Amino acid sequence: MRSSEFRLAATIATVTLAFFVVDFFYFPRSSVILDSYNWFELAKVMIVLAAITAAMMLVEWRIEKDRSRVGRLIAASAAAVRSLANNAFLFVPMSFASVWFMYLASATDRPLMDQTLAALDAAIGFDWRAFLDLMNSQSIVAGALVFAYHALGRQIPLLLIFLGFTQRPRLTEFIALLAISGALTGALMWFVPAAGAYAYFHPQLTDFGNFTARAGMWHFTELMRIRSGEPFDLVVTRAEGLVTFPSYHTALGIMIVYALRDYRWLFWFVGCLNAVMIVSTLPEGGHHLIDVIAGVVVAVASIVAVRAIASYDRGEAHAAPAVSQLTEGHGVQAKNCEG
Repeated sequence: MRSSEFRLAATIATVTLAFFVVDFFYFPRSSVILDSYNWFELAKVMIVLAAITAAMMLVEWRIEKDRSRVGRLIAASAAAVRSLANNAFLFVPMSFASVWFMYLASATDRPLMDQTLAALDAAIGFDWRAFLDLMNSQSIVAGALVFAYHALGRQIPLLLIFLGFTQRPRLTEFIALLAISGALTGALMWFVPAAGAYAYFHPQLTDFGNFTARAGMWHFTELMRIRSGEPFDLVVTRAEGLVTFPSYHTALGIMIVYALRDYRWLFWFVGCLNAVMIVSTLPEGGHHLIDVIAGVVVAVASIVAVRAIASYDRGEAHAAPAVSQLTEGHGVQAKNCEG
């Protein structure tokens, strides 16, 4: 493992630990009950991942001396699967802890701040209702927005597999992006509880007939149950996305495109798709425009942080050739002197 990968892995582990510390601190005071089934499922997944890693290491060891084309293909595939399992070993606990935190943060009786968010939209000249009417009036545009919005969920597993088999360092980098952006998103949603633009503006069904029937309101029933103060049994694998501010769809769309920056043919295709997706977070996702702006800030801040964490290797990489050249230069001078 390169030093940059190690630092990124340590960052993911640190964020995960921070989430768990906060979770355990607030859990006794919350109405959210974490079913013991969750721990069983987490342990089961971690054991499976450990078994896959061990199996792939065994395959690599057995095939190590096979220099045939098939042997090299098997070895490369085993290394890619092992990398996926190792990174999943970081990703799964981080996801578990962050989802738990999201529910704990949502279990609050503090007033929802949608009125403030709508006011901020108005202050920058954005009318959410007028935008919804405009998008809904064009069925083809609305259909494209719905497709782009829901395509994001399919991009994540495909991206993880793609990076695992092509650029494994980029896979760890992407999970580090998820960790840092998750921490930033968690902090913001904690301070800015909100239900979304649909819950605030209450449009009629005919006003968004070209979007899905529950556009922007998938999470609302769950959110209200959590905010009621009644005991709530959380099963992490069935969790809903409760974050309104910032728009994590926006942050995720930008980070996925960034992860594909070395592949121009994918970069531009996915970039265009996710640009449409970001627009769709308003009428289909039910976000205020200020949510989307905050999502952009989260993505950019996460990318800057990850680049800073991993940047030391660039210095090492540039230093090595310089040292080599310097050494070679002294060697040439020494030979000239001997001559």
